[in-house]
Amino acid sequence: MRTTRALLTSLFSRINLLAWAVLALALGATLLVWHNLRQSQTESATRQFQLLTEELSRAIIKRMEEHESILLGAAGLFDASEEVSRADWRTYAERLRLDERYPGIQGIGFTQMLEAQELPAFESEIRAEGFPEFRTHPPGQRERYGVTRLIEPFAGRNLAAFGFDMLSEPVRRAAMLDAARSGQSRLSGRVKLLQETHGKVQPGLLLYVPVYWPQRPLDTPEQRLAALRGFVYSPFRVHDLVHGILGERKRELDFELYAGAIADTSEKLYSSRGEAPINVPADSQHQLELFGQTWHLDFHYAPGYLAREHRGEMALLILGGCISLLLFCLVSSLSLRRAQVQELAAGITEQLHRSEQRLALALRGSNDGWWDIDVKAGSFFASANGWQMLGYPEQGPPGFTDDPRAWESLVHPDDLPTAHNRLKQALKEGESNFTIDCRLLRVDGSELPVLLRGYIQRDDNGYPLRITGTTMDQSEAKRIERLKSEFVSTVSHELRTPLTAIAGSLGLINGGALGTVPESMRTMLSIAQANSQRLSHLINDLLDMDKLEAGKMQFDLQPYTLAAQLQEALDSNQAYADRHQVKLRLLDCVPARVRVDAMRLQQVLANFISNAVKYSPPGAEVCLRAEDRGARVRVEVSDQGPGIAAEFRQRIFSKFSQADASDSRSKGGTGLGLAISKELIERMGGQIGFDSVEGQGTCFWFELPALAEAALPAASDGRRGLLVVEDEPDIANLLRQLLENAGYRVRLAHSLDEARARLREEIPAAISLDLRLPDGDGMQLVQELRADARYRELPILVVSAACEEGRLALDGVPALDWLSKPIDPQRLLGSLAQALQHLPQSPRVLHVEDDHDLRLVVAEQGRELAEFVPADSLAEARRLLAEQPFDLVLLDLGLPDGNGLELLDELQNQRPGLPVAVLSASEMDGHELAGVSAALAKSRNDGQHFLHMLNRLLPAKETRHD
Repeated sequence: MRTTRALLTSLFSRINLLAWAVLALALGATLLVWHNLRQSQTESATRQFQLLTEELSRAIIKRMEEHESILLGAAGLFDASEEVSRADWRTYAERLRLDERYPGIQGIGFTQMLEAQELPAFESEIRAEGFPEFRTHPPGQRERYGVTRLIEPFAGRNLAAFGFDMLSEPVRRAAMLDAARSGQSRLSGRVKLLQETHGKVQPGLLLYVPVYWPQRPLDTPEQRLAALRGFVYSPFRVHDLVHGILGERKRELDFELYAGAIADTSEKLYSSRGEAPINVPADSQHQLELFGQTWHLDFHYAPGYLAREHRGEMALLILGGCISLLLFCLVSSLSLRRAQVQELAAGITEQLHRSEQRLALALRGSNDGWWDIDVKAGSFFASANGWQMLGYPEQGPPGFTDDPRAWESLVHPDDLPTAHNRLKQALKEGESNFTIDCRLLRVDGSELPVLLRGYIQRDDNGYPLRITGTTMDQSEAKRIERLKSEFVSTVSHELRTPLTAIAGSLGLINGGALGTVPESMRTMLSIAQANSQRLSHLINDLLDMDKLEAGKMQFDLQPYTLAAQLQEALDSNQAYADRHQVKLRLLDCVPARVRVDAMRLQQVLANFISNAVKYSPPGAEVCLRAEDRGARVRVEVSDQGPGIAAEFRQRIFSKFSQADASDSRSKGGTGLGLAISKELIERMGGQIGFDSVEGQGTCFWFELPALAEAALPAASDGRRGLLVVEDEPDIANLLRQLLENAGYRVRLAHSLDEARARLREEIPAAISLDLRLPDGDGMQLVQELRADARYRELPILVVSAACEEGRLALDGVPALDWLSKPIDPQRLLGSLAQALQHLPQSPRVLHVEDDHDLRLVVAEQGRELAEFVPADSLAEARRLLAEQPFDLVLLDLGLPDGNGLELLDELQNQRPGLPVAVLSASEMDGHELAGVSAALAKSRNDGQHFLHMLNRLLPAKETRHD
């Protein structure tokens, strides 16, 4: 008893005043939260209710406009023909499928306008159509009649309207005459339809579209009334119409529909409230203007609508009361232990202070600003740090807070369109987050590179309410990016140029071009050459990967014959395979064309082939094949190596991944080749993969989209090229075998058109020509070649059964020799050897390069194909071009007195026919390649590619570009 009394005394003592205050505050907070929640739910319900009323209003307007479209189509039927039969009308109505697609419409009909004297003939005409009892109703004499002639569906309730004179009823007559005078669709007021023959009577409406006689003036109301032919109309039973619009949707509101601008009970068309009191004020009102009529809509909350929105309020009160009591008990308990409470409060205060300090330091240390655009309120806000980044005071310039588009004045004019487009895209596509990389203008006019990150908050309908985000200063990141670009440029030029000279010099020495190498030096020189090439590959791979990751690598996609590309890859890698005692074979190859960057495709093929050779044992074979895969073509490179271990397959296309990743690995490589190959193939629209069985070898493959078949140039291997034009396959193969055994590189053409195409691709050293070809006479080709300066001195050997006829027809046109069939091999080879010995002097190449060592290496590599004239600057190159003729310009881009592109522009204007090849440390993009005949990076110059380029661009004989 004493314990209870003491407890009650303590509860009501002054010591426990804090607990009572907490209870009062907690209960007050609960009531406040409940009030705010109720108010928020009410506002949300009101907004949703307004959206529902607008949606219903739009649905009514849309459905009525659809009905008007039906009637306009029917009116067009009358405009297009002088007479519309009852069958035509039925067909039109059946195709509309009114019951399925437009529930609520009673049908469609045509009312014909008649003068009093025309009525008897009209009734006789209708009776003759199979309606002997037809009479116009209601009976009586009138000046004009508007009689329903056609109505579909012609059954049920609609039969009552057949023959009805609509002008006899005032409401219908007013709508019809208004439609006729205005030329527009008109809706009638409330009427009782003739279709109300049974069941509950519903209010009715009719929609009229006037139909006029063709070729009548319609400029004034009087003219339109005089030209009136009739009306296409639709009757509506309003309840059926509204139910057709609402469908099966859940009712969230009630409404009444009135004909007129006010809620007049006598003009009520529809009510969803049944017998509810009519004097209840509307929760929302709308007015609709439809075809000359004004409809009034009163909306009411559906029963229980607001109650559903306020669900959970009682639970909140109960929960708040419980929490308040718990707080009271807790504070009461703590009040009795004041010292403990004070100590605990001091600890909590200290923790709170530390938390605030951490938050303040984090905000102060952040370099980002933040901003907010309130779309609904039309305001803009930015944090103090955001303004300070641009040199403004913490509150920003005046006038910014009231203009949501004021931020546009802060964006650099060149970046504003991009920022606009990105923001519009995010808003249009419903994105929540977006980023914009742009420049802002500081108060002093300087530029600040920033990254804008934004979040779009939307309402339930997806409409944006506000856009909030941060501004990150990109100045340091841009500076680092510039340093990286400068480093890449330095690596590209300062390492590639001397490394190319070193590798080229070693290649010439080891190849015996400068004399016999002593055995004591050969091993060391071979090691030096192999490692210089390895370093070159590493630099190339690193730079390629950097370009791919930065999205800066350009692709010059052109159509090429796949077989020629595979053959070129095979030839380019043959020496590497020979060093490893591995055979390369080109198996089946479909005659397909692909759109690729030839240099990048060769890079992928070289990686596949070199990997296959590297991992194949001596004496093994590496096979290339290409097969058709429908719309794509697959290229496979298979080896007879050990296969790929299962644990390595998942990361084989990852950067720096190698099958043997140990420090003592026996196979060289950077581990970047396959990663780069994957990126290159995917950028060219293809896909890449591999198949492997451990112990049985590996097959790497890629697929590319196939193009239409076309002939493209084949790879060159440095031998003299001959073109054999012969339509007989046996003779063509005989000539090819004979000439290839003699050391020539032979290309075949079986017609004149094919020969012309081959000549456009590559100028051969000589031509073997048959005169009788399937698409014309070979003499025509001889005349064409002698008339073209590029081929005027080209040796032509006529091998034909019609040599004598050709001699007479080509009298005066020089040719190398005339050989009749059957072919004399000794005479053929002798004639060719004699002609090629008497070719004019070697072509002349102007090599514009500031690196003396590299000029020497290039001249030595190509000395058997051309004479190289050096120029170490743009000024020297211009002087030599003005004084001497050249057949090719070999151009570096980085020169002491300017960029090589300047000279390229001059050559395109002054000497458009002179080929220009770029041999530079920098790789050109697609735009720069537009004016270049060929481009080769210095570090990719392995000798074979360079000689192939010279063979392709240099003429077989001296054809000077003066």
